[in-house]
Amino acid sequence: MTSKTWKLILTTACALAGTFVLAQSQPAAPGAAADNPDEAVAKVNDKAITRRQLNDVMANDLRMLEQRGTQLTPEQRLGYERQVLGKLVDQEVLIQAASKTQVPDVDKKVDDQIAQIKASFPDPKMFEEQLKKVGRSAEQLRADVRQMVTVQAFVESEFAGKVKIGDDQIKAFYDEHPDYFAKPAQIRASHILVTVPQDASDDVKKAKRAAIDKARERVTTGKEDFAKVAAEVSDCPSKQKGGDLEFFGKGQMVAEFDKAAFALKPGDISDVVTTQFGYHVIKHTGEQAAEKRPLDAMKDSIEKFLKKREVDKQLAQFVEAQRKTAKVETLLK
Repeated sequence: MTSKTWKLILTTACALAGTFVLAQSQPAAPGAAADNPDEAVAKVNDKAITRRQLNDVMANDLRMLEQRGTQLTPEQRLGYERQVLGKLVDQEVLIQAASKTQVPDVDKKVDDQIAQIKASFPDPKMFEEQLKKVGRSAEQLRADVRQMVTVQAFVESEFAGKVKIGDDQIKAFYDEHPDYFAKPAQIRASHILVTVPQDASDDVKKAKRAAIDKARERVTTGKEDFAKVAAEVSDCPSKQKGGDLEFFGKGQMVAEFDKAAFALKPGDISDVVTTQFGYHVIKHTGEQAAEKRPLDAMKDSIEKFLKKREVDKQLAQFVEAQRKTAKVETLLK
């Protein structure tokens, strides 16, 4: 089992508690409606993993894949479904291993987690409606959240709390990965934007072009203050700051804007630049050279990263070993 797998386990330590909020806007996975939601698709030491649990995770995963432009074929979906089921089996193995953990102030921690779930809804009525939609009672949700809190406490006490990262490890990682800590060169720029609607007529485009040409003339030939003209003319919210866009690196702006801005020298004002947003006039107002972030500034974040990586590794090994001794039945048709 990879570390990516156990991350899913932790974030969905109780599948129904974890998917409760996610399911607010989730459709069922394709084909799910035809299945019995309480049907067992796998068992771990005789504890059933239901079709409902599998469908909940599948629906969320498929939505995220679609947002990234990935559509699965029916054959790919079946294969992916088996992968997800494998992760849910690992999750149940971990839940069972953690079940005897004593959690201080567990009721308060559960109350806090449930309060956060409720706060994610506009009003209590919508929370109650969502409970019914996912087929859970308030008592069942509380049990799910209690499991989640228990697993988190188990991981902290048995793994995270025991992992120590030394200064030598931190420095070695810093020295071995210089690219991770390089801060690229940046420039600071202000702009004046005259927006052009996508469906604008030729007459509208001409009027917009005349407006940006006039603005550019005011800040070049007329020597007017750029910030003042931006505040008067620009359609960008940055007009409130005189058109200031603050510092940005290459590739952060749309291509046409990026190319024009980085071609300027400090104090220069560009020709009119056309982008998908409309017409721009850009002024280069400052720059920062590339630099490497110092070790002292990065020490805490490196330590957290290395600790998390080690915990990932140990927990993955633990779950893999526990699974070998568990009685696992896969019943997916």
